Amino acid sequence: MLNILKKELKDSFRDQRTLLLTVLLPLVLMTGLVFFNENLLSPYEEDVYEVAVQDAQYPLVQKLLADNENLHISAVDNVKETIEEGNAVAGIVIPADFEEKIAAGATPSVQILNDLNSQNSTLATSAIEASFMQYSQSIVTEQLAAQSIDTAILTPFHLEQMQIVEGDLTIIMLAFLIPLMLTLSVGLGLSTSAADLIAGEKERRTMEALLMTPVNHRSLLVAKWLTMVIIASMTGIITLTIVFVEIHFFTETLKAGISFGSNALPIALVSVPVIISYSAILASALMVTSIFAKTIKEAQTYSTPITMLTLLPSMLMYNVGINELTFTHFAVPVMNIFAVFKELFFGIVNIEHILTAITSNLLVALIIFIIGRVLFFRVKWVLAK
Repeated sequence: MLNILKKELKDSFRDQRTLLLTVLLPLVLMTGLVFFNENLLSPYEEDVYEVAVQDAQYPLVQKLLADNENLHISAVDNVKETIEEGNAVAGIVIPADFEEKIAAGATPSVQILNDLNSQNSTLATSAIEASFMQYSQSIVTEQLAAQSIDTAILTPFHLEQMQIVEGDLTIIMLAFLIPLMLTLSVGLGLSTSAADLIAGEKERRTMEALLMTPVNHRSLLVAKWLTMVIIASMTGIITLTIVFVEIHFFTETLKAGISFGSNALPIALVSVPVIISYSAILASALMVTSIFAKTIKEAQTYSTPITMLTLLPSMLMYNVGINELTFTHFAVPVMNIFAVFKELFFGIVNIEHILTAITSNLLVALIIFIIGRVLFFRVKWVLAK
């Protein structure tokens, strides 16, 4: 069996498609993911947003927003057209007698024109709203003071938030996105090899020759399955390695958000068997699709929905807090990948949860493998027609 395994591995890695999907695809996917999240989670204090106002209201708006260094005010003839032409990300329209109405006790309206499809416009809008809220509070304070009313009446109590579970948005996002990209990249990296190992043999009509050799059929099937597991595991390990190397050397926000400390080595060691157990499930499932298929193209068609099924548990796990994880999350295959990595990213190494996830994955992989073995020993599924 070892000789067959060596041959299958050698043949697989001679195929440029396998190298492309095993190494290059994870590199491209994870590099894009890392820098996208770095840009998304980086602070925006240094960004300056262009805000358009009508010429007549420019002095008033400039005075109201003078303390906000992130907003640059420009006087224009038509605020809406300026935004539509891309010369400003937001605009402000206020009545000509704005201050007079406030002094008279009226409630004038202020319009903020924006484009909610633009992140810059959304951020500028938030900054404008914050400045106007501050101005509103100052007006109320002055009015109360004029009537000799203590301004403390506006704040009958204070609300304080206490973060019980350590972690921030950086860790939450990575705990969701990295397992998602990991499962997808492993599936994409394995699909081509899995299709070729059995369906490819049938399409080339070499399966008959293999079955006529003295090689035990069981050994042949196990060798092909192990080849799939090794390729998938390598893809997963390479994917995670790329992520952590790029985070450590090429980012600041993500690097600051992820600090495993003394848990770094245990987390790295735990990740390997978890990836291997997931690879075993995927290898078994794609082996079955490859047995069913008559050609490589047909096998790849069958494998696509299996790979995309990983999206479902990722959606279910996104809003689950670290303290809300239950036995079910670690016992359900694929879902447990997200649960385990969520704990690992929060610096939690729970051996019971990890063993539950690995055992569950291997058990399901074994069941699917047995189904594939039954099919493989039936001539109608193995030999080309």
